[in-house]
Amino acid sequence: MSRHHRRGGCLGIAAMLVLCAQGVWAQEHSYAPSDIENGRGLYQANCLGCHGDQGSSVESVDLGSGRFRRATSDEELAALIRAGIAGTLMIPRPQFSDSELVGLVSFLRTMRAQTGSTVAAREVVLGNAGHGEELFFGSAGCGNCHGVGGGGSRLYVDLANIGGTRSPASLENSILYPDAEVREGQRFMQVVDKKGNARAGLLMNQDTHSIQVMSLDEKLVSFAKSDLKSWAFLPSQMPSSRDVLSSADVSDLVAYLVSLKKAE
Repeated sequence: MSRHHRRGGCLGIAAMLVLCAQGVWAQEHSYAPSDIENGRGLYQANCLGCHGDQGSSVESVDLGSGRFRRATSDEELAALIRAGIAGTLMIPRPQFSDSELVGLVSFLRTMRAQTGSTVAAREVVLGNAGHGEELFFGSAGCGNCHGVGGGGSRLYVDLANIGGTRSPASLENSILYPDAEVREGQRFMQVVDKKGNARAGLLMNQDTHSIQVMSLDEKLVSFAKSDLKSWAFLPSQMPSSRDVLSSADVSDLVAYLVSLKKAE
């Protein structure tokens, strides 16, 4: 075999290897439902705490937009997730396998369509609203935190009009999987100062230089970021009712919440 043919053969094999290595990223705008679901789980376990359910809880970052400042292609986005970003809270994730990265990228690329619309469209069977009200203010313990036109804690949203703003499926999802969708204005943050002292509270505002929270004793507290060692979002403060309430009780509770609508 001539040197030319040998060289051509080597280049051909090299090209095939490159194509094989990039095969999982070959169709960047067609994402398998199974990959999206796997990515959703990985996002909730690893990313939700900082970026939030809509991907917009970190200042100047909107993951749901599908556009990323440091990555254009899916392959670049996967590499960024694996390597992390130096000097930020986005740590390297070398433990993620290629298939896990495919899932995460698939979810991020379809995030705006996946968060909210899919859940909201799901049909839910409503139960007995009267019994749901009893559960809310009784054994389910919802009224210990949430008010309905008053009462409850200032740390948690008043639910007087929750039936007018949320779908039955979204409400059911919040009861069963509270970490799956923590909405803007309802996120808790923990800050740690340079001495290692930690404080937590409801995030009220943050900008380039400061963070303001309502502490767990309902006092407004402000922190200069220059005085802090770290700050990060906390998981939802609402416990899951998956293993506490029966399916019938959940249906009754959702029926009560759906009934809570302000008069026009």
